[in-house]
Amino acid sequence: AKILVLLVIAALASSELIRIPLKKVPDNRQKRLRNVAAKGLRSRFGGNGVVPLVNEYDLDYYGEISIGTPPQTFKVIFDTGSADLWVPSAQCENNTRTPNGCQNHTKYDADKSSTYQENGHSFYIQYGSGSLSGFLSEDSVNVAGVAVEKQTFAEATYETAPAFVDSTFDGILGLGYPELSSQSVTPVFTNMINQGVLDAPVFSFYLSQTANGDQGELVIGGSDPSKYRGDFTYTEVSKKLYWQTKLQGVSVGKQSLCRNGCRSVIDTGTSLIYGPNDDVEAINDAIGAFYDYDLGIYTIECDADLTKLPNVTFTFGGKKFDISPSAYVIR
Repeated sequence: AKILVLLVIAALASSELIRIPLKKVPDNRQKRLRNVAAKGLRSRFGGNGVVPLVNEYDLDYYGEISIGTPPQTFKVIFDTGSADLWVPSAQCENNTRTPNGCQNHTKYDADKSSTYQENGHSFYIQYGSGSLSGFLSEDSVNVAGVAVEKQTFAEATYETAPAFVDSTFDGILGLGYPELSSQSVTPVFTNMINQGVLDAPVFSFYLSQTANGDQGELVIGGSDPSKYRGDFTYTEVSKKLYWQTKLQGVSVGKQSLCRNGCRSVIDTGTSLIYGPNDDVEAINDAIGAFYDYDLGIYTIECDADLTKLPNVTFTFGGKKFDISPSAYVIR
């Protein structure tokens, strides 16, 4: 028996705050783990403002938004590593030979929305394990009671990536910079700023490891002081595309990596921490993990004593952030 080893960074969470709850939902764990490993690094071209999030096995965190009038509700990943909003379309293609992820999820139906506007431009995104295609549309988008008018988004008609076929979430809402949009579309968060519906141009995440009760929140327009202690550590964005910043160092046990600093991307839509092969191997060697070729990820024995495993430490803005074994190991 084995335990999955994950290196997952939980970002700090965040006037009337816009709250989006995050949630955690059980499903086929072995299949999900394979899909997470297969997903890899992706190729990317008036309410209270807090969205609760669902924590799905500490792999994905998603919350709900609505599109159209009357509202059609979707579960989406709030993803700082992309900039586009897409959901499955009612025009989802039915292909019996190849699994189509949009078949198994809630679908946007333009005919049922009085605020829908046709766009029609095609879109295509290539991911590490498959692709996503469809066309662009325009409608109102509501996030925790905050309405964004005339938001351009993508209707997915074909999803081949296994991570989408078996996922609990329906789509993705990108929180990256406009320059990251695959179709040069203004992202939802940028439109919130442009339309003056936020107290401040800020969003923050609180991510919990628990499967019950408070599983996490996305706060739009500020941060929630009840979710943290002490002061924030600030680090400059080095390139306004991804949320890219300088990682000053990584250490685990006696291993010291990234000694001269390296570029890093803070990505809430990616379940694992990715890095150069040699560095990842060195970290897992120091932990005592071994590679499982069936799952495509590193594991340790189920009876391993987590209290004897080292912390993995990342340094940002001159401050060290420790990831404990209880955070990077999933039993």
